[in-house]
Amino acid sequence: MLTDLYVVKTEGLNVRSAPLVKDDNRIAAIALGDVVAKIDVTPDEDWWKISIRHGGEVIEGFVAKNFLEPAPKLVQAIGWFKEQFRGKIESAIAGTPFTLDLLTAIAVQETYYIWGKLYPTLPLSEVLKVCVGDTFDAPNRSAFPTNKDDLLAVTGGKEMFDIAREALIAVGAHIKIYKDRADADSNKFCRGFGIFQLDLQFFKDDPDYFLQKKWHSFDECLKKVIPELKDALKRAYKTEKKALTEEEQVYVAIAYNRGSVDFSRGFKQGHKDEEGKYYGEYIWEYLQLARSVP
Repeated sequence: MLTDLYVVKTEGLNVRSAPLVKDDNRIAAIALGDVVAKIDVTPDEDWWKISIRHGGEVIEGFVAKNFLEPAPKLVQAIGWFKEQFRGKIESAIAGTPFTLDLLTAIAVQETYYIWGKLYPTLPLSEVLKVCVGDTFDAPNRSAFPTNKDDLLAVTGGKEMFDIAREALIAVGAHIKIYKDRADADSNKFCRGFGIFQLDLQFFKDDPDYFLQKKWHSFDECLKKVIPELKDALKRAYKTEKKALTEEEQVYVAIAYNRGSVDFSRGFKQGHKDEEGKYYGEYIWEYLQLARSVP
């Protein structure tokens, strides 16, 4: 069952320990725009039992339903992601300074445009298979493989091209821009694989991940992203940290995306989209959203 998320549409909504108004049963006051998860409904349907992240912890209580409205699509998708993968992620990050919310923010930035569209209607296994992308060739790409010939020149390159081309066609069945690229150029193929997007530049180091289509498994994607984040942490801070502030988590994500960090630029680093917004700015935004979802 998918988490049912709503947002508060009034200022200062009271959360109560019971579904009635009394002077002594107020647990907390939550703000306009706060995200709550619906747990249950009272018989008269006027009150909902909800959970919410408040003051650094998740609390439960009752609120009047008339002051809530359905959460935006992106927030609902974040709720789905955390519901699906919370246990696996929390196990994988144990002993690291990384958080469930950081991994959620990275997954949103990298592939939400795919899985956010598909998770309501497709089985999880099918969603994971088509979390692929990035078809840029040189001169818009300098990392291996810059184009089809660059890939074909290495051991296993022909098999990899066929897989990467097949992946492009598969995601094109759901995302029109990829269908258009596949139809327009038979040499186009994907470079990013998995919900966290491991780049094909790592094919020479770990061909099995790509050739065996391990990105179809969330567990395998986790096995890749956690070491990559650890390496990014070392590149950013030159040392291991036992804890990270929210800002430091963004800088680690920037290093994960672009290889290094220039602290003087703030969050305006990493991939820059057509709207002029940077990877780091998106990670900060998605990190805050992820933190708001119980």
